[in-house]
Amino acid sequence: MSTAIREVGVWRQTRTLLLKNYLIKCRTKKSSVQEILFPLFFLFWLILISMMHPNKKYEEVPNIELNPMDKFTLSNLILGYTPVTNITSSIMQKVSTDHLPDVIITEEYTNEKEMLTSSLSKPSNFVGVVFKDSMSYELRFFPDMIPVSSIYMDSRAGCSKSCEAAQYWSSGFTVLQASIDAAIIQLKTNVSLWKELESTKAVIMGETAVVEIDTFPRGVILIYLVIAFSPFGYFLAIHIVAEKEKKIKE
Repeated sequence: MSTAIREVGVWRQTRTLLLKNYLIKCRTKKSSVQEILFPLFFLFWLILISMMHPNKKYEEVPNIELNPMDKFTLSNLILGYTPVTNITSSIMQKVSTDHLPDVIITEEYTNEKEMLTSSLSKPSNFVGVVFKDSMSYELRFFPDMIPVSSIYMDSRAGCSKSCEAAQYWSSGFTVLQASIDAAIIQLKTNVSLWKELESTKAVIMGETAVVEIDTFPRGVILIYLVIAFSPFGYFLAIHIVAEKEKKIKE
């Protein structure tokens, strides 16, 4: 019985408070309109900001298998190397006769400076090889033949077989590197791995579908959410203070 009376009392108090608040809103139309319009105004700007900065969606990119490694991409290549020693000469002879016959032309240079000076008057199909020792070397291509950086930072979504990420493969860089590596391995171990290296395949790895979220607009949206609901807190505080002042006067 007491529980039923308590429930009736709670409902009566709630109904009375709702009616009282309704009457207050009707009497204070200006503040009530402001209380409604301010959040709507900020909500409008919130929607506008979201539309101006939508999330970037990237569709799934499948794996792209590149063409087989083709030594004829190095046709008429002029291959200069330095320094000239018995080992480097043997390496370049194997490259030019065993691995890439009738494809490249080799030239000898006493030092790197001489090769650099000579390359200035050479066409773009000139490539330099600088041996550091019998096991390591550096390839010197013209800048337009290979990517500027070995670190590819762009999305692979727009990448095809001719994009910058695959330029090492299509420019003949990989073929030349594989042939020199095979020659060095053969000189050291007397085992030829050129057939295995020549059959190497390359694949540009795909990407799953992703959504890139810009953090700056999201931060602005969070601030706007706080501002949008601040009028409710402001007018609520005014009503509470007014009620307390009224009770104190009574």
